[in-house]
Amino acid sequence: MTTPMRNLAGDELTEAEEELVHTYRHLHRALAMYGDEMAPYQRRNGLKALAALWQVMNGLDMDPGQLYDVGA
Repeated sequence: MTTPMRNLAGDELTEAEEELVHTYRHLHRALAMYGDEMAPYQRRNGLKALAALWQVMNGLDMDPGQLYDVGA
């Protein structure tokens, strides 16, 4: 059994919300690690998707931080 994910307010996230958090973190990591190797359109569209997911993270009260480190 895994420990449920909680936001900053201590509320437990649903499975769907957890998947969104994992997606945001995975995309952020991919852009940070491999962004320089991506074609310009891949990086640009990845950053757009990350910015949209940042809004989701913020709405879930998950403290998404800033996106400056990946060039957004």
